[in-house]
Amino acid sequence: MGIVLMLHSLWRWVVVLVALVALVKFGLGWLQRKNPELLDRRLTLAFTTVIDIQVLLGILVLALQAVGGTLLMPAIEHAGVMILVAILAHATAMWRKRDDHTVLRNNFLDVVAVLVLIVIGVSIVNGWHF
Repeated sequence: MGIVLMLHSLWRWVVVLVALVALVKFGLGWLQRKNPELLDRRLTLAFTTVIDIQVLLGILVLALQAVGGTLLMPAIEHAGVMILVAILAHATAMWRKRDDHTVLRNNFLDVVAVLVLIVIGVSIVNGWHF
């Protein structure tokens, strides 16, 4: 389980990096009232993909903990929130076929919402209190 947990822990930085790039690109496009470009669509796909990989690694960690008898309730709650994160990350598919500047606004707000849920999910595991 150690290597899978390490991959899950390291992959979070890929998620953060792609999310930050997406926030900047979508935010600037929204403010400039631009229509989505091919790069925006690819960035949306990249963001969703890195979230999916992180969730799959997390599910694998959860399964290994269950098999090893070390599964705790905070890990289950964390997994539940992170599955919601993946669902929300896929919400961008709803407006994929639109070609106006609202797509960039929606993508920006979706990334913000995903990041808020990620902070909540991580706080469950780390015992942070707001």
